[in-house]
Amino acid sequence: MDEASLTGLTGSGLGGKTSGLLSGMTAGSMIAALFFSLVGFVYLKQGKANADVTKMVCGLALLLYTFFVSGTFYTVLIGAALTAAPFISDRF
Repeated sequence: MDEASLTGLTGSGLGGKTSGLLSGMTAGSMIAALFFSLVGFVYLKQGKANADVTKMVCGLALLLYTFFVSGTFYTVLIGAALTAAPFISDRF
């Protein structure tokens, strides 16, 4: 294999930016993404069963936001906010 094809496999061919499958995700952000995706799946199922739009929207957001956010801090911060949103909306 030549160097150009190896660069394409590692994902660092765009000026040092990662463009591979993991997109620069760390182990912590992957674990947080898995946890919040599971919570999102539960919210989506409960929202559909109870016809609760807030839980359905938060569940769908929890399932999808990790595709657009990188970094453990932001993954946990946004996930915690989306997880708490249905409880906060019920209070007010």
